[in-house]
Amino acid sequence: MECFEVFSNAKMIFQIGGNLGKSVQNMLDEANQRVAKVEINQAMEWINDGDTVFVDVRSNESIRQSCIIQGAVPAERGMIEFYADQEHSLGKSELKPEKRIVLYCTAGGQAALAGATLLDMGYGNVVNLGSFQGWKDAGGPVEDI
Repeated sequence: MECFEVFSNAKMIFQIGGNLGKSVQNMLDEANQRVAKVEINQAMEWINDGDTVFVDVRSNESIRQSCIIQGAVPAERGMIEFYADQEHSLGKSELKPEKRIVLYCTAGGQAALAGATLLDMGYGNVVNLGSFQGWKDAGGPVEDI
């Protein structure tokens, strides 16, 4: 009975307070406004320039089932904050705020959200490539991981 009462009270608070947060769509819209999109042809010019880091934010399982952009750093969306923080034990040395960071995922949404996070963390040059499949279809170089 006590659990039901707690649930009922929580439900009542939610109904009184309304939606207290942002929807996923709101978050995606905001991220897409903040994180510039880059065309695949432009990104292909950056693949070996030394100033650009390609970052795959798909799940490790998704990457294992396909492949990755040549030289890209795998960094699951759910771990991007840890990987991007150079002072954290999980920080990835390849991710540097002074580099151009090109993010991609399955469709572009996770890359946009990860990009907004990196901007919040002080990364200044972050772009969203969109989908890995678009890169692959355009003949961009890929490799197994």
